[in-house]
Amino acid sequence: MRFNRRPGLLLRIGLALALVGLLPLALTVWSLISLNREALVDQLLRTHTVSARTAADAIDSFLAARRSLAGALLLSPEIAAEATSPAAQARLRDALASWSDAGVIAAALHDSAGALLVKVQQKGSGALAEKLLSGRTTVPASLHRIELHSWLRLELPLPASAGTLRLAVDAGDLLQSLAPEELGDQAKLLLLDRAGAPLHGTADEVATLPPPLKEAALLARLSGSGRFRDALGRDVVGAWSTADDGRWIVISTQPAAIAEAAARRMARRAALAVGLALALVVVLSELAWRSLVRPLRALLAAQRQVAGLQAKPTQGSETAELKNAMVALERNARARAALDQVFLGRYQVIEIIGSGGMGTVFRGWDPHLQRPVALKTIHLERHGASSTDGSATGHLLAEAVAAAQIAHPAVVAVYDAEAVSGIAYVAMEYVHGTGLDRYLEARGRLSWREVVPLGQAIAEGLAAAHARDVVHRDVKPGNILLGQDGTIKIADFGLAQFLTQRSESPGQIVGTPGFLAPEALLGKPYTAWSDLFALGVILSRSLTGAYPFRGRALRDIVAATVHDPGPKPEDFPPDVPRPLIDLVLGLLAKNPERRLGPARQVASRLGEIARLHDLSWHLDFERSSRAIEAGEIFSSVALPSIPA
Repeated sequence: MRFNRRPGLLLRIGLALALVGLLPLALTVWSLISLNREALVDQLLRTHTVSARTAADAIDSFLAARRSLAGALLLSPEIAAEATSPAAQARLRDALASWSDAGVIAAALHDSAGALLVKVQQKGSGALAEKLLSGRTTVPASLHRIELHSWLRLELPLPASAGTLRLAVDAGDLLQSLAPEELGDQAKLLLLDRAGAPLHGTADEVATLPPPLKEAALLARLSGSGRFRDALGRDVVGAWSTADDGRWIVISTQPAAIAEAAARRMARRAALAVGLALALVVVLSELAWRSLVRPLRALLAAQRQVAGLQAKPTQGSETAELKNAMVALERNARARAALDQVFLGRYQVIEIIGSGGMGTVFRGWDPHLQRPVALKTIHLERHGASSTDGSATGHLLAEAVAAAQIAHPAVVAVYDAEAVSGIAYVAMEYVHGTGLDRYLEARGRLSWREVVPLGQAIAEGLAAAHARDVVHRDVKPGNILLGQDGTIKIADFGLAQFLTQRSESPGQIVGTPGFLAPEALLGKPYTAWSDLFALGVILSRSLTGAYPFRGRALRDIVAATVHDPGPKPEDFPPDVPRPLIDLVLGLLAKNPERRLGPARQVASRLGEIARLHDLSWHLDFERSSRAIEAGEIFSSVALPSIPA
């Protein structure tokens, strides 16, 4: 029998993940296992060779830079003419002032007998300069340890004389190049002179060096490396390089056992990486099953049913079956041209505007009344209602009826509502424009001349609703629609109340963090004054460009809303009139009894400011080209009440 079944989608996903994730790791592990101790020791030796050369080059660069500064000074006419002249002394002082960034703290000119001719030093460093610059020396550069700090003495001959120029330099940056932290455990970087005396490092550290290593380094004129055995019989890798024309030697050393430890660590980490990769493949395969394969199979079953194919799939993969179902659907659609129009109830569905956690928003058409509509679907089963729960339908219709009673230019009109088979929809006025959230995102913040008529329209819409004992419960920029015709409308009256009633957890409310009033977050009843708090948040955001109560996480936003004092008058732009600032701060009062209101009074005060300054609302068309995003309107979340 011929076996032609293709592997399923989940199997192919698992194989692909294993191939991409595990194969490179397996090759890496194999390479690590094949590495022997000798190879790792050789690699460690090369590392110390580079370390010694790098440190020596850094020392030479440090010395060359300071000698270059001194050489330029010695070529100056003032110094060349007469070192003890006032002009030469002034030139020396000026040079010292310009050398502070190079760490030079003092400079002195001596004659051939070593007698001091001229000396200058940084303020407060006289005693230190005396210790560093006095006495004779036979080397052009020497290191000195004074008061737990390292200093460098440089000596350069004066041109056309037997005198010298001596510099006292901070050697901290020079010795920084000898820090061995990046080399790992038990690594040492030592600096010795030709006599074997330590210039950087202790005498005990020098004494623990294998004698052959120390002897080879002191006799060398360039660089070298090798493997040695110390007094305890341990293998040691060492490398050396010369600095300052061979007068100083840098030695870098470390026990060879470090390489073995590194090999063991790499093997353990490689095994851990393989294990984690295997676990990740399993987790991703499970996620692929839950988020892709299982929904795809459900979609395939539905497609097969719609297409009229057999209930059980054939021996092909899910993607092949889906392709076959789509071909059948396309064939059926061509054969049944009457199905090219989709209706939701009596409303024709034109296009999807967007979707969110509660449902989907469509642009629709009412063929009876010949007008565009917005159709918002709500999945009742996602919000605590079964397909047979008649109370959910009743609650939704009751809220829709209450919202439909609000007849005001600043409120989106509700035309119809229906709930059937676990899915409900609300037909409402279609606003061609953008959401205030998108508008603020594009603009950053608005001029106070725009905010006043904007706030007046919102307050008037809320006043019309509150007059009929209807509160919104989710006033936010995503629910404020700005029409291209200059209208300002509040959307979604009643939806938050419906979702609160359908909440699966007692004590929960529905709203958007940052806009919910403190009393609502504390479990107290949501009232018209709570809507006014959300209006204050919108006005503050519009004026300042930032929300008054912010946080990185939802818990932080809730805590800021309940406990933080909120914005102060100085947080607003300086051109905003004080009456408008006081109005916004009054709306943001924590205590609802002290909060500015009711909405009718807020609208009246904003209207007075608008009339005083002859203000009116104008939408910036260039910044409002994006359509209203349903995901923003449907972004409310359920929040548990918190204790006071």
